[in-house]
Amino acid sequence: MIRPPRLSIFARSFLMMVCALLIAEAIGFLVFTLRPPRPAPSAGFFDIVNALRPDPQPGPMGRPFFGGGHAPDDGGRPGDMGGPGGPGGPGGFGFPHGTDLDVTVQKTAPTAPDGTDASASAHLADRLAGALNVPRDHLRVFISQDGLGPMNAFMRAVAGPGSVVGLELDDGSWRVMSVPLAPFGDTVTARLMWMLGLGVLIMLPLAGLFARALSSPIRRFAEAAHRLGGDTGAPPVPSEGPTEMRQAVDAFNAMQARMNRMVQERTHMIAAIAHDLRTPLTRLSFRLDGLPDPLGDKVDADIREMKTMISAALDFIRDRSSGPNRQPLDFRLLVESVADDLVDIGHDVSVQAGQAVTVDGDPVALRRAVENLVDNGLKYGDRVRMRLRFQGENCVLEIDDDGPGIPEAMQRQVFEPFFRLEASRNRDTGGIGLGLASVRAIVSEHQGSVDIRNRREGGLRASVILPARRHA
Repeated sequence: MIRPPRLSIFARSFLMMVCALLIAEAIGFLVFTLRPPRPAPSAGFFDIVNALRPDPQPGPMGRPFFGGGHAPDDGGRPGDMGGPGGPGGPGGFGFPHGTDLDVTVQKTAPTAPDGTDASASAHLADRLAGALNVPRDHLRVFISQDGLGPMNAFMRAVAGPGSVVGLELDDGSWRVMSVPLAPFGDTVTARLMWMLGLGVLIMLPLAGLFARALSSPIRRFAEAAHRLGGDTGAPPVPSEGPTEMRQAVDAFNAMQARMNRMVQERTHMIAAIAHDLRTPLTRLSFRLDGLPDPLGDKVDADIREMKTMISAALDFIRDRSSGPNRQPLDFRLLVESVADDLVDIGHDVSVQAGQAVTVDGDPVALRRAVENLVDNGLKYGDRVRMRLRFQGENCVLEIDDDGPGIPEAMQRQVFEPFFRLEASRNRDTGGIGLGLASVRAIVSEHQGSVDIRNRREGGLRASVILPARRHA
C-alpha cells in the first residue's frame, strides 16, 4: 500500500489556500455563467423623447421607435414598449440592451420618487423641452442614475431604474414615462450573494477538516506534555502529523527518555547510598554498646534517628521510582480499612459514609499516601475525620484534623522533601520531612493532585483529588 507523502504545515496551508482560491473562482464562474445577471433597466435620451410623443417617430429602418408604444387617450396602460421598434430594438436609437418603458396617461402630475438626481433632472428637462418644443414647466423630470455604472456615457443612457418623466398634454392630463426597477434576483448583487453563500457552504466543511487534521497532533502533543509533569514514565508520543510536528514529537520523546534516565540514575544512587549506610550504622551501634550512660543512650538515639531517616528516604525513593502497578480498586474501601486499622489501636478516626468510588491505581502506594496524611493529622490533632465525594470526573478525599494548622505562606513548601515546620511540627513529634513529599509523589503518579489549607473552624484540611469513575 502506497502511503501519501507527509506534508509540512507550510505545504498544507499553501495547498489549502490554493484549493480555496480555485473553489471560489469555480463558484463565481458557475454562478455568473449559468445564469448571468441582466443589465439594469435604463433609457436613453431618444427613448424618453419618443415615449413622451403622442405619435412615435420612425427609426432609420422606417419603423417607429416604439411599435405600439404610446398609451391610448383614455389613460390606459400601453402595450409592450420593447417590441421590434422599441428602445434597443432593430430600428431604435435607444439603449442597446433594450428596456421595457412603462408609459401611462394620468390626470395628475407625477411626484418625485426617492433618490433622484436634481442636477441631472434639471439638465435633462432643458434638453427635453427643446426636443419636444414644449415649455419647461410642462415637464416633470425625476432622473435616477442608480445602476447605470461606468458605461453610462458610452451606452448613451441617461435615466436609470426608478426614473420618472412626465409631459403635460393639451387636455391637462399627463403622459408619464417610467423606467422599471430591476428584480433583485437578476442583479449583480444577487449573484455575489449566491457566490458568497455557496462558497461558505462548501469551504466551511473543508476548512473544518483541514483544521482538525492540523490541530489533532498538536493537541496530542500538548496532552503528552501535560502528562509528563505527573508521570515521567508515560509512553512516548506517537510520531505523526506534519513534518514540523513530527520533529517536535521526536525531540519531546528524546527529552523524556533523557529525563527518565537522569531520574533513575539519581534514584538508584541515593537508594544505594541509603542502603549501604545501614551496615556501618549497625556495626557502630554494636561497638558503642559499652559506652557508659548517659553518653551511650544519646549515641544510640542518634543512630536510631539516622536509621529512621534512611528508612524514610528509601520509602520516598520507592514511591518515586515504583513502576506502574495499576488496577481498578474501590477507593472508599481502602480509606475505610485505613481508618479501621487506626481505630483498632485506639485512635479517633472516622469516615463519612458515601457511595463506592473506583479508581485505577496502585493499592499499596495509595494506602501509604492515605496513611501518611492520617498519621500527620493524628500527630498534631486529637482526631481525624475523612470524607469522600465526587467532583465532576474526579473523586476528592478530604482529611480534617484539629491541629494548629499551617501558615498560609508555607502550605506549598511542606510538600518539598525534608522541609519541616520547626515552630509547630518539630522532631519531637517524629518525622524528617518526607511524609507529605511522598504523598505528593504518589498522587502525582496517579494523575492527581493534593493540597492543604486551614479550616475556618480550626485545624487543617488535606484534599486529595484522583481521576475516578462512578459506579453504575
